Amino acid sequence: MSVAKSPILSRLKIDNRLPTPKGVALEVINLTQREEASNHDIVRLISADPALSARVIKAANVLLTNPSRPIATITDAVTVLGVRALRQLVLGISLIVDYRHGPCKQFDYPHFWAHSLLTGIAAKHLAARARLAVAEEIFVLGLLGNIGQLALATAYPDEYGDVLEQAKDKALDELCRQERDNFDCDQAELSEAILADMHFPRIFQALAHDFRQPESSKMTEGSREWRLLHLLHVASLVADACLASAAERGKLVAKLRPQAACVAIETDQLIEIGDACVRDWLDWLELLNMGMVHIPPFAELLNQSDAAVPAIEVPLWAHADQADYKMRVLVFEDDHAMLVLLEAMLKAAGHEVLVARNDAEAMRIVEQQHPQLVIAGWAMPKMDGISLCRRLREDPERHDMYVIILTMQESMDRLVEAFEAGADDYLVKPVAQKVFFARLRAAQRVVRLQEELAFDREQLLRFSKDLAASNERLQRLALTDALTELPNRRFAMERLEQEWALSKRGSRALSCMMVDIDYFKPVNDKFGHQAGDEALKCVANALRQSARKQDVVCRYGGEEFLVICPDSGIDAAWQCAERLRMNVAAQKFRSLEADIGLTVSIGVAQKKEGVASIEELLSRADECLYAAKQGGRNRTVSEK
Repeated sequence: MSVAKSPILSRLKIDNRLPTPKGVALEVINLTQREEASNHDIVRLISADPALSARVIKAANVLLTNPSRPIATITDAVTVLGVRALRQLVLGISLIVDYRHGPCKQFDYPHFWAHSLLTGIAAKHLAARARLAVAEEIFVLGLLGNIGQLALATAYPDEYGDVLEQAKDKALDELCRQERDNFDCDQAELSEAILADMHFPRIFQALAHDFRQPESSKMTEGSREWRLLHLLHVASLVADACLASAAERGKLVAKLRPQAACVAIETDQLIEIGDACVRDWLDWLELLNMGMVHIPPFAELLNQSDAAVPAIEVPLWAHADQADYKMRVLVFEDDHAMLVLLEAMLKAAGHEVLVARNDAEAMRIVEQQHPQLVIAGWAMPKMDGISLCRRLREDPERHDMYVIILTMQESMDRLVEAFEAGADDYLVKPVAQKVFFARLRAAQRVVRLQEELAFDREQLLRFSKDLAASNERLQRLALTDALTELPNRRFAMERLEQEWALSKRGSRALSCMMVDIDYFKPVNDKFGHQAGDEALKCVANALRQSARKQDVVCRYGGEEFLVICPDSGIDAAWQCAERLRMNVAAQKFRSLEADIGLTVSIGVAQKKEGVASIEELLSRADECLYAAKQGGRNRTVSEK
């Protein structure tokens, strides 16, 4: 059933108890609804009522902020405002004049009209700033948006007076519940029905129904209708704060600020709009001969917030159960209301919120707490969001922080500037919750991927280090004799090649020794291979301890050892060899059966003219070793 065919509306119309314009105003309303009506007919009809004419001209001048020239005649008003806006203006003015007082003693008619007028004025200025609607039409909607309550008080003065008494000092929800219990509809439903009957646009009808309690509206978040709804709600809160007593004003201001932030009205803009409302308010009081109500300057009014900011209703995030990855989010914003709004939405998504109101706080948090996501306002004192973004991108340790810039304008140039500064994303005020959560989800995916990549890089680095250590160990094992822990033959040959090249390049001396254990086979045969291994280890240890620092002792194979002697001529090498031989002979190897004396034979050779290769050098040392064996063992033989 259409709202215009509401049962209570039909009863009120039949009983002629519906608040309607009278006299010339009623005729103007009827005339403007006819398609064939001309502007000339409308002008002539309004001019027939001098009081109405004067009010329409004054109202048009107040509504049209800074017109190119003042409106001096009804003809000008009709031409500038248009027929629809004029009809709505005449309707509003006539209702204020005709229903300034009424039969319901408990209903405060002057306060109702003062609040409605202030709501209309605030809605006009808010709509003009947001460019969402024709300012003159949104003014009339604010003025008549709660006309359903006036209708209930006028049509049922006694019954509605009782309802007001019972709901006194209670929330709007309770008043509406009692209205439905007693009259089968509440003030919001009746307001919608009356505006439908007056041929207001359908969107205005829906706005009138929802604007007092926008949280219950089914309008699509972020849509033009949704923004108009919240704009009208903020206008109503402005009126509440202006007309409240000093004791109640602080609580209402605390509620106003975050709601204004929802429609991208920051504190300085709210002050500007509030002051404009107060100026228009004084003009309307004079125009309609209404009682004076003092309203302080809006900056002073906003400073009267003596209550904690009420919790903002944020719907549960659709992905809250999936948001197992919690982020540290820095919100860099100087407007308190916007800060509270963003903080509430971020906490609803389960993230840790860090707040900074100036550049010093922001950089301190960045340094100490390393946020993963930064949401920064564009326009900030000293260092704005763009400057902060550039500063983060210049620092290698913070260049991967995800940055979202808040902006009032979605112009191409500003967005290009933001992205060139290093921003990852942007949000346009007012910040719609669904859009905010969607972009937050995108940021979360990117941040999580960055964290996973960083973890993978760390794992790869750790694996690389472990692999390098393993390779080093394998290399060491590949070049080390497992039994004696001396460098093995492979290492010996590589090191001898290096020393040979250095000797050749720098004309440096180079000698080497071939060392062989005497009578080693009988030790193996008599005492076993385990004893033989222990004997090898004993000789190796003696050679290692007796060699000079620059000498390299290696196991060459079997019971043979090779000692490389860099920077040593044949005489120095022979002396070193003798020291090795005597130290080995001084050792007593203890086996399970007896103490065994071990000796070694050593052959020493030198790189000199006629020795063309490493193999020849080793062959000469081996020949000297053979000579030592033939000479009776336990001796050193060197080249002549």
